Amino acid sequence: MQYLKVAAIAMLILTGIYLQPAIPGEKTGPRIFFPQKTAFLEKLPSGGRAKYNFEFTNKGDETLVVDEIKTSCGCTNAMPSQKEIPPGGSGTIKVTFDSHGFLGNVSKEIEVYTNDPGHPVTALSLKAEVLPTIQVEPKNIDFETIHIQTASPKDLVRYIRVKDMIRSGARVRFAETDIPFLRVGVDSVSGYETRIKAWIAPSDYRGSFQGVIKILSDSKFYPILVLLVEGDIKD
Repeated sequence: MQYLKVAAIAMLILTGIYLQPAIPGEKTGPRIFFPQKTAFLEKLPSGGRAKYNFEFTNKGDETLVVDEIKTSCGCTNAMPSQKEIPPGGSGTIKVTFDSHGFLGNVSKEIEVYTNDPGHPVTALSLKAEVLPTIQVEPKNIDFETIHIQTASPKDLVRYIRVKDMIRSGARVRFAETDIPFLRVGVDSVSGYETRIKAWIAPSDYRGSFQGVIKILSDSKFYPILVLLVEGDIKD
């Protein structure tokens, strides 16, 4: 019993030693602090760019060094306002997100690497709702198999609809293709929608084919739209 009492007292003494607060004036090293680690951007048109600054502070007593910043994809660029931040100083991580090719809710991650011994990597998150600006239907065109001797006129024609979803006033200016026997052109314009006609012209060509239709508009977000075209022509 006496042994147990001595062991208990020794344990309390050791615990007290390890749990006692840091000695005033003791060095803490660099300490990075972000008041906000997640940013919610406003609704962003697809093809547009958004910028955001994540603010941070060095709450330590040594210089904080931003060693590296990594992003989850090439669509997001991030850089520090300065590499070294003195004790008590502040800085920002400047983030730019390019929404080209994205639609719907998007989340991008940024990792900040520093010499903070307690938090060598800090994860930041950038979230946005990306809205469509130009809608193209269909996305690609397949003429399938055309028996040229028995094909009806509608078998040789396809239509493409290009709609200005945000009503920016963008208009289709020109359409072209790299398929020699395919013709394309603006068929009609109604409000914010343009209809493009693509049709197969008389030709001696027989066999499968593949190419593209390129649509040029004055949209600042998507000035060039490309559709894949394929099919097979038989007698």
